[in-house]
Amino acid sequence: MALIAMGSLLSSTAARADLYSASQAYGKGDFTTAFGQFKDLAELGQPQAQFNLAVMYSRGEGVAVSNTNAHAWASLAAQNGEAPGKELADKLEPMLSPNSLQFSSGLQAQYGQAKLNERLLPLVLHGKEYVDRDPPRRSKPYVPSYPLDALRKGIQGETYVEFVVAPDGHARMPRILYSLPGGYFEASVRDSVMRSTYLPARVNGEPIAASTSMLYTFAVKSVALRDYGTLEARVSATKLKAEAGDPMAQMLYAMMLAGLPQLNQTYDKALPWFLKAAQAGAPYAQYQIGTGLLIGRGCQCDNTKGEIWLEKAAQADQADAQVSLAEYLLRDKPSPEALQGAVVWLERAAKQNNITARLLLASILAANPFADRRDPARALALTDGIQRTYKEDPSFWEIRAAAFASRDDYIGAMKAQSQALDQATRLGWDLAPLQQRSSLYASHRPFRGDLLNF
Repeated sequence: MALIAMGSLLSSTAARADLYSASQAYGKGDFTTAFGQFKDLAELGQPQAQFNLAVMYSRGEGVAVSNTNAHAWASLAAQNGEAPGKELADKLEPMLSPNSLQFSSGLQAQYGQAKLNERLLPLVLHGKEYVDRDPPRRSKPYVPSYPLDALRKGIQGETYVEFVVAPDGHARMPRILYSLPGGYFEASVRDSVMRSTYLPARVNGEPIAASTSMLYTFAVKSVALRDYGTLEARVSATKLKAEAGDPMAQMLYAMMLAGLPQLNQTYDKALPWFLKAAQAGAPYAQYQIGTGLLIGRGCQCDNTKGEIWLEKAAQADQADAQVSLAEYLLRDKPSPEALQGAVVWLERAAKQNNITARLLLASILAANPFADRRDPARALALTDGIQRTYKEDPSFWEIRAAAFASRDDYIGAMKAQSQALDQATRLGWDLAPLQQRSSLYASHRPFRGDLLNF
């Protein structure tokens, strides 16, 4: 089941490149498609794709025969650890003229490690999660309840969640990125994240908002070990598959390193494994690399590289990447053009029923300073559709309150804001921003601004 679910993260019907779909196309004799997809991955530095591309150039499959290009890509594959690449390059080299060898060297330089590092790959940190801050850490974890339906059926699984730890040490905006099997553990994980207490990230001793992640595992004690296995054994088995070059295992192993406190690892250890899966064309892993680069998590911050990776994932309709691109565009009082771009990405993600996208889109429509971007009726409709998921999240009620106020319905605004305050009090949030908005609504004034700026 894990391989099936992870395969869905790696492959897609969207027109994009990944090792699985490229190999499938090659196996069916669709060499034109396979060549294009292998080339896309080869240019990202994926060694198996580089070798396959070299073979196709040498055979004239999906492209005109070119021993020069075959030699270049075989050499690059060899440099990246693909042993058959050296054999092919050595076989082709005697057939090439000095000019052809020079062309091959130029192509190798263009897509070699140095150039990839310069324009695309993250500069991974060592031994720390951020270069400029102490990362958030759990202080008082709230152990999630085992969902009764899953318990009755003996269903086990795991859920990977990312969220923001606000300066007050409480979680905001938990985003479920992976859950197997779906529909059982998500609510328990959100509840655990929201009810836990954290040590916030700090810069020069001052608390700031920062992202973190957790991988929750759910195991029924009565189920035999052969049906589930110990955590240690599962991690070791996944690592072996990852080291053997399995992109799905690389992605799952990265999730384990990033999200299992028991392993006591920092995110910089997970990032190289996410990168391997990203180079193999996995949009989810490309999303992880892109967000890591944008916020400097596990690597040096580099907005240009981050946008490239996020754009690749977003264009493949990876909804979390679309949401992250929107969040990036919405930072620091966005221009009308940036706001328009963010709305476009959120609309695309919302069409895929991504609930985080619907919440963010609703927050823009409810309280945006630009009048032409406000649509409180639609904001309320969007939140109606996700109330079951977010009914205990104060931000959900704050968005509804702002939408009611934008419609001059201050009775509705006060009722919703009261719910937000009740939930925030229960969770231990800093109440000052919520109380300020409550005062606005009590005096029949709307709120204009970012409701999700923590």
